[in-house]
Amino acid sequence: MIDLTFQELDDAAAQKFLSDIASEIAPVKFTEGKTVVQSANLPFYDEFKLYAISDTSLPEPNTRYALYKPGDVSVMNWTNEPIYSVNERAPIKLDRKTCIPYARFFFHFVRGQLGRFIIVEKPEEVVWLPNANDKEKAEVNQRLMPITYKGIGRDNLITLTASVVFKNALFQTDIKIAPLEMDVFDPEVNAPEHFTVGQMKLTNEDLLLEDLNVPVDPPPGEFG
Repeated sequence: MIDLTFQELDDAAAQKFLSDIASEIAPVKFTEGKTVVQSANLPFYDEFKLYAISDTSLPEPNTRYALYKPGDVSVMNWTNEPIYSVNERAPIKLDRKTCIPYARFFFHFVRGQLGRFIIVEKPEEVVWLPNANDKEKAEVNQRLMPITYKGIGRDNLITLTASVVFKNALFQTDIKIAPLEMDVFDPEVNAPEHFTVGQMKLTNEDLLLEDLNVPVDPPPGEFG
């Protein structure tokens, strides 16, 4: 689960920010006097922060997100493109301390049309449908694990292990992260694969449980 601490900007700072990003979000316009702007620090970027822009004149969900530093903004669109783009410009810092927060951030804000991978580490992080029973909840809870740093593999990629929900199934998977731009030999296709800095790849997926009574998120919309 993503863990970020947001702080609300004062009126002057919020207006400057909204003015700076206006051209990037056009034709979207925020309601004057009804827009709340908050920011959160990210440990893997020195200058970029994550901004949450909430138009309170709209019913929830009503929040858009952007990665921003003065003069440079990338509006989040639930794909990996804004993140990978900022990674190259920031630049991103990936090490033992920052790779796990980065993975949580990445999988929260990247949501595919066919479903999203949700990192679940604790029982309270699993969202259940009303018809879920105690037996399947217990079976899931027994298989959850904290996202774990495994080190740098032979492929020179950072390797994490995590339990994730995809659609209505629980998996254990390795998460590979490129600490820098690099080519990595892929034995499955017997050819090198190019990674940009911060690029992710899931490997060694192990299906643990399926047909769970959990909600399957629809494809992402404007607000996720």
